[in-house]
Amino acid sequence: MPISKSYLMIAISIVIITNFIFFQPKSYTEPDADCQSKVDPAVDVAMAQIGVLRKDIASLDAIVASLLQKSSSSTLTSEHGPPDGYDVIDIGSSNGGGSINFLGNAVNKVNFANAGTKEILDTRALGLDYDPVKVETCNKALEGSRNDCKLFDILMMTLQDLQDGTGERTLSGNSYWHVLEHIPNCDMAEEMWVKAATFSKRFSSFHGPAYDNELTKSDEKPTGEHRFWENWSGHKCHFNSTMMERAIRQTKKTTAFIIINYGKMVSTDNRIIVPKGTPSNSHHYDPKVHPAKKSRILDKPLYEEMRACAIYDDLDEEYLSLYSALCLKDAFQSAYELRDSEYSVESCSFGDNSKQSVEECTKLIKSKFATTIRRFEEMNTRDIVQTI
Repeated sequence: MPISKSYLMIAISIVIITNFIFFQPKSYTEPDADCQSKVDPAVDVAMAQIGVLRKDIASLDAIVASLLQKSSSSTLTSEHGPPDGYDVIDIGSSNGGGSINFLGNAVNKVNFANAGTKEILDTRALGLDYDPVKVETCNKALEGSRNDCKLFDILMMTLQDLQDGTGERTLSGNSYWHVLEHIPNCDMAEEMWVKAATFSKRFSSFHGPAYDNELTKSDEKPTGEHRFWENWSGHKCHFNSTMMERAIRQTKKTTAFIIINYGKMVSTDNRIIVPKGTPSNSHHYDPKVHPAKKSRILDKPLYEEMRACAIYDDLDEEYLSLYSALCLKDAFQSAYELRDSEYSVESCSFGDNSKQSVEECTKLIKSKFATTIRRFEEMNTRDIVQTI
């Protein structure tokens, strides 16, 4: 229960009055025989006691301030934080690392005016997987954290199934990080994107290997040079930017999105590119184990990683929601090792303006998420919580 300021002040007043009564001298001077005033020794004692009392009052004042500050913080956390539940679902969390921490890590990098805001927001993620062994592994890895994993089939189960036992917090978004390429076919992968979007109020986030401009189809072995993951048995769907855009546009509530390929490769010299005849499930090119390859300029540039974000905010509002802004920001942040390489914005849309060029749209989205994050950095905690 919060500490009452009036209660504390009454208690302090009693202490002060008690001290004053017991320490007050009976008289400050007594007339001597010659009718001259003489200082009573009790005065010196009283003045010393008053000095001590003043120090006690100052200490009590500091204690009151400290207690009130703690009380205020406790009240804000208990009464003004989001309700119990999860902010984001992470589909295919597997071992409980990386993607399930996406939103929490993004929030931790925001420079809120109140340092306690991050703790009060208590950003939480729920990992979903249809494999019970992976769910068990995930929950073991997450022990001691605020995140959890749940057995769940995204295509077969409903929003009600998801919400059972998971609290009343608004589910802001979802993340598909290095998952859709493992789905048995690409039609199913697109369907999964659309289904997760129906569960999410604000955003959908994507990371995956880039597949644009590959020379062979998903169900065929590469007939020439290729990125090594194009011939992985676990990659059933070669999910490219065209499929990504189609899935995003199937979600009618989408108001803006961005799709970006990172890590531009212009020649076969890049170790990611392996020659014809390289065994399935190989990794980076190694001349000691792989067939010889010729050095040449590629007919079309290839890329290493694709990222995307789609948001569902009302764009008539001056600012985006905080979590939508953080999703868009993530789409513009490539993996650390790719930050010095070129990237390509494959598709971009913001609102109903179909006449925008990709360059204009990209600039607008960058500005929008940056101004939104700055605005939230200046807001007080209670106002931020009300928007979550």
